[in-house]
Amino acid sequence: MTVAGDPSEDEVRAELDAYLARRRGRWGARTSAYFHLDRLHLLDASVVRRVEKRTETTRDEPGDPGLAERPVYDVLDEYEVDPRDVRRGEPLDLVKRDTVSKRACACGNGLRQCPACAGMTYRPCEPARPCPVCAGVSPCTQYLGHGGKPGRTARPPKARRPARPEERVKCAACGAPDSACGACQGWGKVRCQTCQGRGRVPCTTCTSKGTVRCETCGGRGELTSWTAGRITWTSETEKVPWPHRPPKRVTSHLHAGLWHDNQLGPGDPLPDDLSLPHRSLVEQHLDTVKGEQDRTVVIRRLTVVRARPKGSGNREYYIFKNVSGGLTVRPAMSDEGRRNTAAVLAAAAALVVLVLLLVR
Repeated sequence: MTVAGDPSEDEVRAELDAYLARRRGRWGARTSAYFHLDRLHLLDASVVRRVEKRTETTRDEPGDPGLAERPVYDVLDEYEVDPRDVRRGEPLDLVKRDTVSKRACACGNGLRQCPACAGMTYRPCEPARPCPVCAGVSPCTQYLGHGGKPGRTARPPKARRPARPEERVKCAACGAPDSACGACQGWGKVRCQTCQGRGRVPCTTCTSKGTVRCETCGGRGELTSWTAGRITWTSETEKVPWPHRPPKRVTSHLHAGLWHDNQLGPGDPLPDDLSLPHRSLVEQHLDTVKGEQDRTVVIRRLTVVRARPKGSGNREYYIFKNVSGGLTVRPAMSDEGRRNTAAVLAAAAALVVLVLLLVR
C-alpha cells in the first residue's frame, strides 16, 4: 500500500546511510543494509458536520417580552430558514402562530408576602444574651436565693466590662452588695446589642415593608405565554480512530512531517489512492446523522518507515518526509536497547546496595 509521493526503499536507505555516515564515529560503522524496513501508514481522519436541531417548548415570561420581531411559524419542521440566518450561526427563535396569550399572575399586583418575616415587617430576636463573663452560672448569690425585688423590669442591663473578671459588685436586682457579676450586675444575661433588648429587629429582606417583588412575573403582575420554536446550528466533529497509533518515540516530531491532506465535501468520493483498510475505516463514519446540513471529511496521511536492526542493536530509526519535501531521520531506542538499559540500571542499583552493606 503506497500513497502518492511516498519515498521509495532506495531513497530511504540512501538517506539512512547518509545519516549513519555522519554519526559513524559515535554509533559504529553500520549501514542501512543492517536494518529491516517496514512501513507504518498513519491515518488521521475526522468528519466535521454542520447539524441543525429544532426544538419546541412552552414559554412564560414576565410582562411583554417583545415577540413582535420574532419570525412566526405554523409547523416547525416545515419552516424554511433564511440562508443569512444559517451563516450567522446564532440560534433562531420563533413564535408559533396564534399561541401568544397574556394572563394575570397569581400574585395579583406583582408583590408577594416576604418569606423572611411572613409579612410582619420584622423578625424576632432574643432580647438577652448569656453574660460573656459569668455565662449565667453565678450572676448573683443573693438574688438567686430570695427571687429579687418585686416590680423590677425584666429588661437586662447593657453589658459592662469589669476591671477584673472576678470582681463582684452590687446586684442591680436585689441590692445585695458584693454579690453580683460585674458584667451583668446579677442578671446572668446582658442586653442583646442587635435589638437593644426589644426582642425584634427590622426585616432587611423586605426593608420592613412586609412584601417583596414577585419573582414569577418580575413585579409586573402579568405573564405572557407562547409556544417557542428554536433552530440551532452546531459544528460536531467525529474522529476516526487511528488504525495504527503513531510511534510514541517520535510522535512529537511528526507534526513536521509532510502529511498528505484531503478535504472532501458531502458529495465528494474518497481519494482513489486511499487503501482498502483505510477506506473501510473511514466509510464506517460517513452515515448521515439527523439534522445534518453539511459536512467536511478531513483525511490526513503520512507514511513512516521504521528501520529495525536485523541482529542485536540498541537503536532503531524512523524516516518520513518533512514539509520541505526531504527525508527526516529520527533515532530511537529499540526494544533490545530498553531491555539492556533496564538491566544496567538494575545492576547499578544492586551494586550500590552491596557497597552500602559493606560500608556498614
